[in-house]
Amino acid sequence: MIELNNLTFFYRKQIRPALSDISVNIRPGIWLLAGENGAGKTTMLHIIAGLCHPSSGSVTINDSEPTSDRPEDLGHVFLLEENQIFPGKTIREFAAMHSRFYPRFSMKRFVDNLSQFGLTGDEKLADLSLGYRKKSQLAYVLAMGVDVLLLDEPTNGLDIEGRSTLKRIIASTVEHDQTIILSTHSVEELEHLYDGAIFLSKSRMIYAGTVENVEERLSFSVTKIPDPAAIYSELQIGRALNISDPALCEGTSPVDWRLLYSGLHSPKASYLLQLLSSY
Repeated sequence: MIELNNLTFFYRKQIRPALSDISVNIRPGIWLLAGENGAGKTTMLHIIAGLCHPSSGSVTINDSEPTSDRPEDLGHVFLLEENQIFPGKTIREFAAMHSRFYPRFSMKRFVDNLSQFGLTGDEKLADLSLGYRKKSQLAYVLAMGVDVLLLDEPTNGLDIEGRSTLKRIIASTVEHDQTIILSTHSVEELEHLYDGAIFLSKSRMIYAGTVENVEERLSFSVTKIPDPAAIYSELQIGRALNISDPALCEGTSPVDWRLLYSGLHSPKASYLLQLLSSY
């Protein structure tokens, strides 16, 4: 369990906080972290990873504070940043050096992940395209077995097949006691994997909840024209996407996290939040 309690963070010489009074409990599972550029997503990942320390408030992972300089904590949390460079000629060479700090690392899973991405692991990292270099990194980090894996824009640089493969690997490798937080602007890419979501805007958290919480309180539907009973609707080519009060409609589609994010940035946000917080 990751617990953020009244978390606030300021960068030096900045008046506005990068994160302001964030409180949320993140249980094991796959979580979406979404927000506009500058909302505080990467800062939150850095704090959870122990790379930054809160200006005020606290963060704990399984009742311990994360830190980047204690050897006993290295095997529990890992952050893969968007443009991260792995030292080593090949991903296999890097894994041989790096994986010794991660007791749950699985060589079998690593090799299988590489194969699914069309790699052997012996390719020189310097010679790989951005997309294949990202695939090699994802193949490794998804075999590390860490308690908390933080992925910042994991689909950037991947082709359509690579994104589909990533979704398949995540779905098949995440254990029940692991937590993966994916910070991404491409919400739809991994839509049906998410067990919950955290939405940030202008350094504040506007919503955090599990898929069960949303399904109990909101209904999602796809119709030919906007549903007149919908709280929020979006028109797309040949269809309308709707969010409704489940007490006023029949049938529902799976949670549409992108649509919910848009709804929470619309004039209907207050009513949606009222429903999401109701019991």
